[in-house]
Amino acid sequence: MQIRQVEKTSVDCSLVYNLSNDPLVRENSFNSEPIIYENHVKWFNKVINDSNILFFLVFEDDDFVGQLRFVRSCEESKECVISLSITPEYRGKHIGRDFMDLGINEMRKSWKKIEIVKAEVKCENEASNKLFTKDGFDLASSVNTYYKKIGGGGTTVE
Repeated sequence: MQIRQVEKTSVDCSLVYNLSNDPLVRENSFNSEPIIYENHVKWFNKVINDSNILFFLVFEDDDFVGQLRFVRSCEESKECVISLSITPEYRGKHIGRDFMDLGINEMRKSWKKIEIVKAEVKCENEASNKLFTKDGFDLASSVNTYYKKIGGGGTTVE
């Protein structure tokens, strides 16, 4: 798998839009309403210009595998929140941990102060709950907020 930052292109905007509107992604999102394209474009342009958001796309050769987004509160923050979506073609192929570790490693190149990665997951999202548990995240609350201490100094995930 290869990872790259989202670019301000109509292709990247469309990839993110289409995956974000996938029925399973909408079902597992805290806001499950379909996304209106015009609203998505405004959000997309805001997100890719925000220095406290890192947004990545993952590919297998030329195939789009999914997206990862990391959000921190400020430049000095030691925590960030991860969100991810995998395309229907790659779901169930047991790539989630590698997918997530690829994103965390890439995030660490830019944000060396981050020590904790959190994920907010709906209780009924069994696949994501299993993924975060198997990847060493600890359940932090009854709303399935996970976190993983990854240390300082830009260490990579093995």
